[in-house]
Amino acid sequence: MKAIKQKKQVLDNSMIEDEFFEDAMLIGIVCPLPSYQFVWRINKAFNYMFERTHEFEVEVKNEFYEVYCFAEEEKLIEHTIYVNRKNTHFLLDEIKHIDFIWMIKGGALPQEYTTQLPMYLNEVNAVVHSFILNPQQLKSKHLLIL
Repeated sequence: MKAIKQKKQVLDNSMIEDEFFEDAMLIGIVCPLPSYQFVWRINKAFNYMFERTHEFEVEVKNEFYEVYCFAEEEKLIEHTIYVNRKNTHFLLDEIKHIDFIWMIKGGALPQEYTTQLPMYLNEVNAVVHSFILNPQQLKSKHLLIL
């Protein structure tokens, strides 16, 4: 009797990822400060209330990367800041030059908001540089889905 080979089914998450990032904006931030100091400065500069969210921390290769969240409920916008650098380890290896990733998701983001936010971030004390990231170019973007 001949054995029947079973074909393994592979789940393709690319559609889920594309849908998740469809209404998201990612900003890469270069800032040498520890995460708690960086987030404190962002809260002061923008009058936001980012808080560390322990249950959303991302674990990669036994390293835990902090996540800070803030919601603008009246605008239906969620803000999430991910720590990308932990000593010599990185959440997203393909962007090792970036210390933090700020994701803004939901609501209808006005065009001027998306173009001006990196400029305002560059004015925050200790922020060296910030710029918009294209999620399609990030091969590890699935780690940002909480």
